Amino acid sequence: MLSLLQFKSNQFNDPGGYLIPSLPGTPGVAVNPDTCSVSVNTAPFLVSKPGKYTDNQFTTNWDREFAGGRDKISTRFFFSNAESFLPFGAGGLQASLGGTLASSISATDLDFPYDLPVAARFFTVSETHLFSPTLVNDFRFGFVRINNSLLNIPPVTAAGVGINRPTNNVTQSIYKFTLGSSGFQIGPTPPADQFQTQNNFNFVDTVSWVKDKHVFRFGGEFTRVNLDKLFPQVFNGQLFFVNSPGAPGTLLTPSVGGITDFQKLLNGQVDFSFGGGGVYNHEYRANDFAYFVQDDWKIRHDLTLNLGLRVEELGAFHDNKCHIGNLDADLANSGQYPFIYGHCVSGLGVSGLTATGSNTTFKNDYTTGLGPRIGLAYDLFGRHTTTVRAGYGIYFVREDVGTADQLSFQAPFLPVAFGGGGPGSFANFFLTGNNALPQAGVLDPNFIPCLGVFQGFPNGDTTVFPNYGCASGSPGVLPSQFLFGLAEPRQFVAPNTQQWNLTVQRALGKQWLLEVGYVGTHAVHLRETRTNIQARLASPTNPVVLTGANCDGSIVGPNASCSVTISTEGNGPARSNNAGINGYNGMQVFADDAYSHYHSLQTTVSRRWAAGYFQAAYTWSKSTDATSSGNTALNTAFNDESSLAASRGLSDFDRKHRFVVSYRYDLPFYKDETGWKGAALSGWALSGITIFQSGTPFSVTDSAAGTAFLGPGLTPLTLGGQLAPGGSLAAGLTSGSIHDRVNNGYLNPANFTAAPPVPASAGGDGTVTFFGNLGRNIYRGPHQQNWDFSLIKNFKLAEKQSLRFTTDFFNIWNHTNFANPAINDVENPGAFGRIFSTVGTPRLIQFSLRYAF
Repeated sequence: MLSLLQFKSNQFNDPGGYLIPSLPGTPGVAVNPDTCSVSVNTAPFLVSKPGKYTDNQFTTNWDREFAGGRDKISTRFFFSNAESFLPFGAGGLQASLGGTLASSISATDLDFPYDLPVAARFFTVSETHLFSPTLVNDFRFGFVRINNSLLNIPPVTAAGVGINRPTNNVTQSIYKFTLGSSGFQIGPTPPADQFQTQNNFNFVDTVSWVKDKHVFRFGGEFTRVNLDKLFPQVFNGQLFFVNSPGAPGTLLTPSVGGITDFQKLLNGQVDFSFGGGGVYNHEYRANDFAYFVQDDWKIRHDLTLNLGLRVEELGAFHDNKCHIGNLDADLANSGQYPFIYGHCVSGLGVSGLTATGSNTTFKNDYTTGLGPRIGLAYDLFGRHTTTVRAGYGIYFVREDVGTADQLSFQAPFLPVAFGGGGPGSFANFFLTGNNALPQAGVLDPNFIPCLGVFQGFPNGDTTVFPNYGCASGSPGVLPSQFLFGLAEPRQFVAPNTQQWNLTVQRALGKQWLLEVGYVGTHAVHLRETRTNIQARLASPTNPVVLTGANCDGSIVGPNASCSVTISTEGNGPARSNNAGINGYNGMQVFADDAYSHYHSLQTTVSRRWAAGYFQAAYTWSKSTDATSSGNTALNTAFNDESSLAASRGLSDFDRKHRFVVSYRYDLPFYKDETGWKGAALSGWALSGITIFQSGTPFSVTDSAAGTAFLGPGLTPLTLGGQLAPGGSLAAGLTSGSIHDRVNNGYLNPANFTAAPPVPASAGGDGTVTFFGNLGRNIYRGPHQQNWDFSLIKNFKLAEKQSLRFTTDFFNIWNHTNFANPAINDVENPGAFGRIFSTVGTPRLIQFSLRYAF
């Protein structure tokens, strides 16, 4: 760590020229002898650098009719070569594992530069054939090619600070460092540089037939997905540090002389890690089929009914390189070999690697979805002034490649290390010991996992990590508890959404229209990530009994056993709810049992006339779900992960109120003037959009909670905090204007405390903790508003020529919208509940000129 602290770089504009910035003020800690409290001296640090985005686009169209107008061919081609340079864009794991790039970047992190070149090509061709005035066939073919990369630009190299890794042959970036109490991160992305090429082929044929009062449509669709990918996930590695109970400056009264996560960083003392090595090249392939039929039936002059059915046959991804595997926890718990490899592994020529399933690793390679649709439009009084519309449908979607990526992180293809390390362990962290990894690009048979079985504790000490060996007759050489296992349910299903609505439209006269409606959705089989076989509590009255060996391992056999009567971080794997898998800090399941619900009242009043339009829309809604993230890197379930009960809450993106006004008005002045007066004073127009909306929800967390059940660092962002004695949810929010709350704190830290330690009577060792009693997304951030305005001037040059000059004002009043509190972890009381950043942009002025002919 000393080498990193002393490394010279101008990445963050440090006045001293160091990579790790030097802050003004007195370093160290301040001690209050009256209260025996300790606080870390901090100072604000601001840095900004310009990013860069370039995009070159080209598009062309060609259409031709022939055969007397009965046939028409249309083609479209579009290409884009774009590149984004983000000076602080190398965020965390979320960017590469199902989340968005934006979700992985924080305004309070010191992320390294990131470069994202993208080359996209889109080609479509369609042929429409008219058999008769009532029968038409439309055939469409589409091809999409996207070639993109995610590239770290390291201001410091691994060699420059003495980091030795088995993956240094493909990356020279350093580790990503993450502090649990604040979520603060510094470094590159955990993955090394990524490259992928996607080629998708889509064929659709639709027949339309008009018969009496019916308009029938039926047809089919086929999509082929080809994705070639170099995905060196966590080849840079990510190291996590969390506060020890009783650490200086935390809310938990010091009792065991703990140290802070930052002190651990300085010591090189790692609590948890993610690191990978091995093979990382993939050729993912999948097929999708669909068949559909629809009937628009005009039953009466005032009633139209829409009936339809779409059948989806969605295929699971397989890898032509055969570099994926799955994990079946039920097999492990019953004493059977739990690792699933496709029959294609026989062609890899790796001794000891045997086929145990299909090439997709699922029990079914395809899943079928039936999507009925029904809708109606009813002219309520037959006067064309009041219309009732209603509809219901079920919609299936293909999951993204994250499902296949999750299967690629399986030993022996890409083993993932997850352990911690003692002080001074940075230099060779993934090179030796239990965290050792294979060299990048090598499929090493020494990392073929076996079914691990308990073989006692070192010296019979039941408080430490146990000994494991391979079960008799099991394939593989490395016990399953020593590897990070990633699993997906082996019954392949597709997520689907039910949508329904009931809307009344009423013409108010003088071109005014009012719409009032209810819109709802419910989605199932959404993805979430958790450790669902988390550890159990062990106590003298309720011991965890391990079979297969006695406590010191001197007796081995089916009749030997060992009783664990205390819960520690060290013996967490032994207390796993699955005998063959480390359910404490060595396993994640990418499950398909998450869900969402959305209900809304939507109202709109609008008017369109020759000189412009006006629309005002208000939505009152509530969105709840089990998780709002597609991220698969860190656990997304909240608190107790044995079920999703504690995860239900407001969606991360829920906005209870949203009011939007949009308008355009062509000014009537001087429109009949000619000469210079007409040129200067006529042809002006105004337009704009104004938005008022509620803030988004957020949680109060405790990154040191739940360590009796889950390893430190495994899920730091989804562990609830604890109400202080006498505290309440209402008392957690401060009062006053938003500016006062920004200056003094949005949350009241005295209302919260750390999750309680497990008492000795329940088997605790004084350091492991329960989950907190606060739920997910219990508070809401500041409301927001934005005003965009445009001033438009039109010039008439000739009969078929015109010029338009526009001045756009984005956030015209330069109004500040504040973000949610950046740090809501009770382990970081110094910055707890404080707002440090804004959302949106300052006032921007854009000029544009358009020539039409």
